[in-house]
Amino acid sequence: MELGFLIGMLLVAWLNHYLATQRGHNAIGWAFGGALFGLLSTALLLIIGSTDEKRLADSVEAIKAAKE
Repeated sequence: MELGFLIGMLLVAWLNHYLATQRGHNAIGWAFGGALFGLLSTALLLIIGSTDEKRLADSVEAIKAAKE
């Protein structure tokens, strides 16, 4: 039973780390948040969305790709 709980915590922590990396947030902090608060932190991360810096970097990358 405890092993299943630990595996679930690690999976949610990994999911938060991945989503935070994709959205430009602090990946380590969100991984710890996922381990402590579970799917609540994942839902919060999905609601918050991308940072302004990440959106700008994606836009610049798209413009550079369009010019080539």
